Amino acid sequence: MLKTLLCPITGNAADRAALDAAAVIARHFAGHVDVLHVKPDTAAMTPYLGDGMSPAVIGQIIEESERRAESEAALARATFDVWARERALPVSDKPALSDAASCAWRLEGGAEDGWIGQLGRLADLTVLPAAREGSTVGETLAFEAALLDTGRPVLLAPARALAIDAVAVIGWNGSPEAGRAIGAALPLLAAAREVHVVAVAEAKREAADPTAVTNYLAWHRISAKAQVIADPQAAAAAAIDAECDRLGAGLLVVGGYTHSRLRELLFGGVTTHVSRAPRIPVLMAH
Repeated sequence: MLKTLLCPITGNAADRAALDAAAVIARHFAGHVDVLHVKPDTAAMTPYLGDGMSPAVIGQIIEESERRAESEAALARATFDVWARERALPVSDKPALSDAASCAWRLEGGAEDGWIGQLGRLADLTVLPAAREGSTVGETLAFEAALLDTGRPVLLAPARALAIDAVAVIGWNGSPEAGRAIGAALPLLAAAREVHVVAVAEAKREAADPTAVTNYLAWHRISAKAQVIADPQAAAAAAIDAECDRLGAGLLVVGGYTHSRLRELLFGGVTTHVSRAPRIPVLMAH
């Protein structure tokens, strides 16, 4: 079950998509959402500001950074308060005895990716706003910390709302990462209206057998359809993306960084493709 969720927010407009997705999951599974905001340690910036700057200039930069951090923290807290009220989620940091969803606010200081890596290890799922075009370094670090440092799955939430009874697509390539993603997604797959397992035969690689996944899911009383896309000219990421569009999918389940991050950076891949401004919610595991 997905009972404990971590939802880091930064104080910008994309926060609400992640919060709303977390609320949908928490309500369905009677779970708890820890909403995290991390204020950067502006004093730690000093060694990186350059030897040529005067103390006065450095002081002004730090002062402006502190003002920005305070403003973002205030916006994040206001967003949390409005969201909790609109979603009728009780605010509590103690496990409830009743089967009711709840949430809590957590404010920390330091490096956001460090806190995500630490707290996410004891969360069933970390929910992040989906990346936008031109994502910041901080957003990339947060995503990679959630995916690589926690050992737990990540849900990327775009503006399109998550629906528990959505059509779900599994991108299967036979990797350990894809297997972990499927295992993590079982509660959502069990609630999905339809489940489709899609494997892609690429130019130099045969498709992994999708019927192995449908058989596995059947043991969990989840009915799924298997499909192999044989298009040597199409990259796996683009083929899966197109199939999601064709099926009207509302959830994509894939492994994250089944190739090295360097190879993804140089040549692209499913993780890079689907994590950059995805149109539907994406659940990943590494």
